[in-house]
Amino acid sequence: MSLTSGGWTQTPGCAPVRSAALPGTYGASGSLLGCQTVLMSVRVSVCHSGIRPLCLPGAGDDSLRLQLSMDPGKSGEFRLTLQDSSGTGRSVTIAEFDLRTVKYEVKSPKCHELSLAAPPHDRISFNFRCEQEAQEWATVVISALSEAHRVAPQDNDPQPPQQGLHPHSTLSLQQKEDTCIELTRAIEAGDVQSASDLAATLARQCAALKIQPSAKDYEDTEINLAVAVEDSSSSCCVTVKVSPHMTTAALKQQMFLEYGFHPRVQRWVIGQCLCTDQRSLASYGVRQDGDTAFLYLLSARHARLTFQVLQRDQESALLLGTPSLSLPKPPLAAASANGAPSPGQRPYATLPSRLHTSSNTGGSERGNVHEIRDLINLQMPQLNKALTPKTASIQGWSCPSCTYINKPTRPGCEICSTDRPDSYVIPGGYRPDALELRRIQQEKEAVRQYQQAREKERRENFARLVMMDGRDLLPNPESVDCRICYVDLKPAEGVLLRECLHCFCRECLRSVIMLSEEPEVACPYRDDTYSCTCSLQEREIRALVPAEEYERWLQRGLSVAESRCEGSYHCATPDCPGWCVYEDTVNVFPCPVCRKHNCLICKSIHEGMNCKQYQDDLAARAINDSAARRTTHLLKTLVQSGEAMHCPQCGIIVQKRDGCDWLRCTVCHIEICWVTRGPRWGPTGPGDTSGGCRCNVNNQKCHPKCQNCH
Repeated sequence: MSLTSGGWTQTPGCAPVRSAALPGTYGASGSLLGCQTVLMSVRVSVCHSGIRPLCLPGAGDDSLRLQLSMDPGKSGEFRLTLQDSSGTGRSVTIAEFDLRTVKYEVKSPKCHELSLAAPPHDRISFNFRCEQEAQEWATVVISALSEAHRVAPQDNDPQPPQQGLHPHSTLSLQQKEDTCIELTRAIEAGDVQSASDLAATLARQCAALKIQPSAKDYEDTEINLAVAVEDSSSSCCVTVKVSPHMTTAALKQQMFLEYGFHPRVQRWVIGQCLCTDQRSLASYGVRQDGDTAFLYLLSARHARLTFQVLQRDQESALLLGTPSLSLPKPPLAAASANGAPSPGQRPYATLPSRLHTSSNTGGSERGNVHEIRDLINLQMPQLNKALTPKTASIQGWSCPSCTYINKPTRPGCEICSTDRPDSYVIPGGYRPDALELRRIQQEKEAVRQYQQAREKERRENFARLVMMDGRDLLPNPESVDCRICYVDLKPAEGVLLRECLHCFCRECLRSVIMLSEEPEVACPYRDDTYSCTCSLQEREIRALVPAEEYERWLQRGLSVAESRCEGSYHCATPDCPGWCVYEDTVNVFPCPVCRKHNCLICKSIHEGMNCKQYQDDLAARAINDSAARRTTHLLKTLVQSGEAMHCPQCGIIVQKRDGCDWLRCTVCHIEICWVTRGPRWGPTGPGDTSGGCRCNVNNQKCHPKCQNCH
């Protein structure tokens, strides 16, 4: 089989031909590849450099083609061939090299150099037509070169040629395989006795076995696993597509290929269990979309991972490809090119089976990159970028912090939780997929549940507040000591004041209330830097003291209020507690307690008499009545001090309590000017400025101290 740029062709009468053991063969006519698989072929031009440049016919000709091939039956068997495709259309091999005997370097984006590892270190330079072809070629060749050098030490050991296995060894291996098959059937059938006998037989033979559940025991579905990734300094969340039947080792390899985390540094925790490499994800409960796992990443130093080991494993993964997500199957012996298995051969093939044959020998220059990618099963990110054709841009918004492309409807970044930019607008024709619709529905359900919980909490808080407001006294919710007597108070033993939330014992608060001389009882909390200015509420005082003390506290408050009020008047009835705050226009106070009418002008009770009659009667009774004499003396004192005056018309004593300088006699109803002590108007009454005080005539006041006598 051989591969040209157009596809696969079948060479009639193909026989395996092994190249000479020399590092390179020059001037050979015809292909020496035999039945080898061509990985990639590109057009190049050759230029010489170095101390001993290779002398190649056709150097610099555009018809030269550089071709990389390998033998699928032999691990690490890679061949680099330079061919001339001009002339009759048949390719003529100019030079052939074994990758284990050469060095390959990238000198520039379009120029590569090949040199022989053994003396005299001949070298040759290749020029490519474009940088993209050069990059794709370098990726494949360097990976193949690393694989060839990795397998080379195994092939250098002298191995005696084997024509076949020893008959006794072959028979023993057949018997072990038959016993394993019978053991599998016995276990599946539930035959305990037969399974025990067969297992004992294998144990006596010390057979090396690998036992694990069959893949048919698991559902062959792909699910989305939510993974929380964390190291010593940062964390993020990613979504990984997995199958429940894949092992932890396969999951580590998948994370290595997709994100570059080496399996040595990965520690998986699922369902509070530290995962082992041999167990499947389903055994840890991973069975449906949305299941979660935790991945902790160790440091490279802690995992004893060097940069050389990391680079070697990355290059190996480049050729080996993504591991199968199913359970590993027993390895099958891969036939070599000569038909007999090699004892030093690895138990797996580097490449899968060849692609279907094609009758075309020509084709495009670059070949079909999709077939090459499927052939060598490359999954490393750099090869995906090189071999995968560019597709249309993915809809979504780019995270301003980590540049991750999120789905249009996602409100925050899936990786770092950064908010979606305000300027981003979801495309009008965008239709979310099933997984995104499920996420949106879950977000709506979460918001609904949050609102319900918040409303429930609000109602509970309101009900608790109403219940606490209905109590006269609030108990202390936790243990505290009284700031007055320093007694330890257990919960509900003390009283928590509503206004300041200071807590005291009941006895101390009761003493504070009874000893207070003010109508408002202040909070007794004091310390070196703070003095509380809040007061006890009336319902707290009522609940703390007995009913008699509460009444006395009310009376004390009324007495203090009466004494501090400027316009207050106490009822003249003996032992009557009634009092009032009167206004300037009111002359009579009907006491609501004793039902007597108090004259605010005469400061006494004279029911059935007007003020003049009462004052005349008071003057007559003053001769023999000491009380009347004291009242008469009081009125004269008020007139002499200027706090009262005689009416200019009827002569009774009148008094101005407050307000302006205008007042009216309660007996003759004449209007009086208080500051001039005379009538306000002239003889004809109101408006007559011919007499009276003549206030505001010619815009002049009637007296320098006049306070508006109207």
